[in-house]
Amino acid sequence: MSLATSTAQLKEAAAPAKSPPWLFARASEAMLSQVLRRTVRFLFLFLCARNLGPEVFGSYALLLAMLETLSLITGEGLTDYVAREVSKSPGVARSLFNRVSILRCLLAIPLAPMAIAILHLLHYPAEVERNAAWLFLALLARGPLASAQGLFRAVHRMRLLVWLEAVQGATLLAIGWYFVAHEPSLRAVIWAELGSAFSGALAAILMARNVWSLAGDWSLPWSTIWKATATFNIFPLITNIYDRIDIVMLSVIAGNAAAGFYALPYRVLATLQIIPFGLMAAALPILAGRAPSSNDKQMCLRMTTLLGVLSMFPALILTLLAGPLVFLVLGESYAASIGILRVLVWAAIPMFLNYGLNTFLLARDREQVFLRTNSICAAANVTLNLMFIPRFSFYAAAAVTIVTECLLLAQNLVIIRKKFDFVALPNRLWTSMLILAAVVVGAQAANGHVSPLVAAAVACCVFAFWLYFNGSLKGILEATGPSKMSAQ
Repeated sequence: MSLATSTAQLKEAAAPAKSPPWLFARASEAMLSQVLRRTVRFLFLFLCARNLGPEVFGSYALLLAMLETLSLITGEGLTDYVAREVSKSPGVARSLFNRVSILRCLLAIPLAPMAIAILHLLHYPAEVERNAAWLFLALLARGPLASAQGLFRAVHRMRLLVWLEAVQGATLLAIGWYFVAHEPSLRAVIWAELGSAFSGALAAILMARNVWSLAGDWSLPWSTIWKATATFNIFPLITNIYDRIDIVMLSVIAGNAAAGFYALPYRVLATLQIIPFGLMAAALPILAGRAPSSNDKQMCLRMTTLLGVLSMFPALILTLLAGPLVFLVLGESYAASIGILRVLVWAAIPMFLNYGLNTFLLARDREQVFLRTNSICAAANVTLNLMFIPRFSFYAAAAVTIVTECLLLAQNLVIIRKKFDFVALPNRLWTSMLILAAVVVGAQAANGHVSPLVAAAVACCVFAFWLYFNGSLKGILEATGPSKMSAQ
């Protein structure tokens, strides 16, 4: 069998069915994998929070944040690199999978001890350092996992992403439920994390072998992969700094208990990102496939209207129901998380809008601005946290998250105004935000007279009626329904 024939067979086997909804089916599978991942992760964190208590859970949140940061440094961004290179040359699939996996292991070997040394310099107990050493072994499994995810995306096997997350999630919950319920300790949590990581790595290797079996075996130079490591990791690493550094800083400055109170509300905010992620995963190919035109303004305004309105309802509901939800899910020992959730959830509004604006800029080949905008946000986030966490603890971290997202939003608006000569937010969205604030204040005032559930239900109905008469709901229908944009 010739190399050209085998490559053609791989592309034919990997190609999605040629039916009209193929794009959205693929996007929905990618979104489903994220829904599965974040839902399992949230359930596991809930299990840990209930059984470990704020102090030990705070230690776990710290180590988990360090693990994710190390994962980015060792090459998490190479997932996109694998997806791009295999899309162009399917014959490099096996070579690229193996070499990226090995590369990430080689980077993890020196970096993990360095992270443990940092914990020692910060005077963390020896037990925390030993637990970190065990947890950081999961970095050895991240190589095959990331390589497989890029490979599956390249050949349009999005369903394999779902299966990969299912294997990891089932293992995490099964081991976690057994060990944490019977022996609630930090070490038990780490066994669950390691079991999930290595079962996922084994599944990734087995699935990947089937994908590259039809391709040729081309070799990619090591030097090319080493260069790609720096290029594809800078942007996600900077984003991670202001996305996770607050938990680390809370632990160092205010203690593990403060990090424990903050970690689960922050995970709620991260879970909400599933909504804009799925929508923009479907929107990006449509936007990128159209040449720049006078319709860009209309497309951008539709996206921001849709994302803005969708972000306001979680902010409204979680603000009003934060108390009952925290007591129901976590118990009275996490009462401090109520105020954190009420503040932090408002970051969802600028965060959703930034998803849309970043997607628009990416579709118009303006991704080079991301390095500058995210660097500014990271610097502001670290500076403000250092200034205010010593005095205001976790409330400062929550408020700084909102400020950081607003700073990114302001930069995106300025860039689009300068490059494309229009303001990317509709005027009615600003009005809706003011009405939302008024509805929240009114509902909070009524909480003493009616149950929170009734107050939240009435508030949602009032706000929905406003959106209907304001015309924002019509904008949502235009954004989600058939349009000239999609027809073209």
